[in-house]
Amino acid sequence: MQEPFNTILISFATAFITWFFARKKNKASLTSLKIDNEIKSAKYYQSLLEDMSIRLEKAIKLAADMEAKYQEMIRVNTELVAKNEQLIAELRKFKQLNGKPKEKKQ
Repeated sequence: MQEPFNTILISFATAFITWFFARKKNKASLTSLKIDNEIKSAKYYQSLLEDMSIRLEKAIKLAADMEAKYQEMIRVNTELVAKNEQLIAELRKFKQLNGKPKEKKQ
C-alpha cells in the first residue's frame, strides 16, 4: 500500500514543482505576447495614419486647385458681364438710331 501512495505523492510533488517554476515562464511569455500584440497594433494604426495623411494632403491640394479654378471663373465671369453690358449698351444705341422715324425732306 505504501508504494502506490509514494508514486502518487511523487507525481503530485513533481507536478507542483513544475507548475511553480513554469509559472514565471508563462507570465513572461504572456507579457511578451501582449507587447508583440501592442507593437503590431501600433504599426497598424501608424500605417492608417500615414495613409490618412497622404489622403489629406491630396484633398488639400485638390481644394487649392479648385479654389484657383473658382477664382479664375469669377474673373472670367466678371469680364463677360462687363462685355455683355457693353454689347447691351451698343444694341440700345443701334435700336434708338434705327427706331426713329425718318424726317421728311422739304
